[in-house]
Amino acid sequence: MPQIRLVASDMDGTFLTSSREPHPKNIEAVRMLVDSGVTFCLASGRGISTMRSLLNQLELTGPAVSSNGAHVICPKGTVIFDSVLEPETISTIISYAQENNIHVNRYYQECITFSKCGELADLYQSRTGCKPDFLKLEDIKQLPATKLLFIGQHEAITKHFEYFQSHTGLNGTSIVRSEPDYLEFLPAGINKGIGLQKLASHLGIKSEECAAIGDWLNDSEMLQWVGFPASVSNAIPEIKVISNEIYSSNDNGGVSEFIQAIIEQNREGIITD
Repeated sequence: MPQIRLVASDMDGTFLTSSREPHPKNIEAVRMLVDSGVTFCLASGRGISTMRSLLNQLELTGPAVSSNGAHVICPKGTVIFDSVLEPETISTIISYAQENNIHVNRYYQECITFSKCGELADLYQSRTGCKPDFLKLEDIKQLPATKLLFIGQHEAITKHFEYFQSHTGLNGTSIVRSEPDYLEFLPAGINKGIGLQKLASHLGIKSEECAAIGDWLNDSEMLQWVGFPASVSNAIPEIKVISNEIYSSNDNGGVSEFIQAIIEQNREGIITD
C-alpha cells in the first residue's frame, strides 16, 4: 500500500478521554505525525467552534471535518465545503420537535443555537464547552442550518430515530446517531466520509493514502472510505468489524498507538491489511 498522507481522528470517545479531555499521549503523537510530513485532521460531529480548543492545543489551524461532514476547513483554516439543510426539511424536523417537546441544537457556520436552557443544555455545554445562543423553536425554524441535533434520553432518541427512518418527507436527509443520547439531521448524502473526501480532494490525496480512527456509528462511512481504518477498543462492534486494527481505549491513549503505527509503517514503506 502507498504511504499514508492524511490521518483523521474522531474526537469524542476516540481522541478525547471519557472526561472529554485530550489524552496527553495523543497530543504528543499528533505533533510527531505532523513533523513527519503527514496531515492530521480532526473529524467530529461537533460544530467547528467547539473543535477550535483542541486544534489550538495541537497548534493547528486545521484541517477539520465538522458537523459530521457538512462543514470542512483546510489546513489554513479556510472553509472548503459547507452544506445546509433544505428549508422545508428544517420546518418538518422543528415541527416534530415542537410537538414532542424535544431539545434541539442548531448549527450554522460558527454558531450553535439551543432551543432552551435546562438539564440537556447543561449536559451539552459540559461536554463541549460551547457558548450557545438561545432561540425559540419557532425562530430556529426560519433560519439556515448546517445540521440539527436532538438531545434526549436513550429510549426517547431511539423512538425518534425509528420514526424518522420511516418518514418520507425529508428529501433524503441523512439521519445519524452520533452518541446514545444524540440524533442528528444532516443534508442529504452528508457524512464524515464525504467530508473527508472533500478535504482529500482539495489536498490531492487518494483514499488509499488516508487513515482514520473512530468509535461510533457516525464514523462508519469515513472508515469504509479510507485505505487504513482503525478503532479504539471502546468502539461499538459495528465499528470494530470494519477496522483493520483495534488499538487501546480512548482513556488509554489508543489514538497515539494508531498514529505511531502509521509513522512506523510509513518509515518502513509497508502497511499491512
